[in-house]
Amino acid sequence: MLNLTYFFVCVYMILYGKQVAKELKRAGFIPKRIWVKKSVLVFAKELFGDRVKDIRIVHPNIITKICGSEEHQGIAFEVNLKKYSLKDLHDIKKLVVFLDGVQDVGNIGNIIRICEFFGCDAVIISEEGSPEISPQLIKASSGAFFHIKVIREKKKNVLDELKRRTKIYVFDLRTENSIFSTKFTFPATLCFGSEDKGVSQETLNSADFKVRIPQFGKVESLNVASSVAIGVFSAIFSHHIQENLF
Repeated sequence: MLNLTYFFVCVYMILYGKQVAKELKRAGFIPKRIWVKKSVLVFAKELFGDRVKDIRIVHPNIITKICGSEEHQGIAFEVNLKKYSLKDLHDIKKLVVFLDGVQDVGNIGNIIRICEFFGCDAVIISEEGSPEISPQLIKASSGAFFHIKVIREKKKNVLDELKRRTKIYVFDLRTENSIFSTKFTFPATLCFGSEDKGVSQETLNSADFKVRIPQFGKVESLNVASSVAIGVFSAIFSHHIQENLF
């Protein structure tokens, strides 16, 4: 019988940018191949040493063609990354953040960085209405992508799995329940929707609790990444108070 315990799917990507390269190294990944402009060669060799045998000095325009972006800072690299799935969420200890239809790559990258900073277990992106995991998204996360599980999955599968294993808190402007009066219980899933549409009805129907971030000013809404930062911090703060962890 085939033992699938150690079986996982890898995805091949060409990534770019100095900060992404640094975080790749910190996470223990070694590129198969690196393309650099001449002035960045020392940076690449100091970062990866002799572990990368194939380092090619090329014109910056060639790097742009290879990685598909002009924001490469003179370095691009080929790497195999593990593709996480819901099966990889073996032990949810604290928080999972679920993004329901969030479309902007920059926002998603920023959210990944926020969630990694606060020690969340995973960021899950709905397949419906959200972009694929891409080099642009990884660049937008400033390399935080390598230090946290990022999963892209069908909404129904996500909600079914997390409803069974966590309390689900859905952030929705239409509810009266404020984060200030909410006691967050871990493990928890925090759900956020896009800025224009909010969370879907399917996600609302799965909520154990509906919460909102109270507004004191006059702007219509917060950027979704800002909402995630406030929501995650509030959940951790609430949990620490309840458990006397301060």
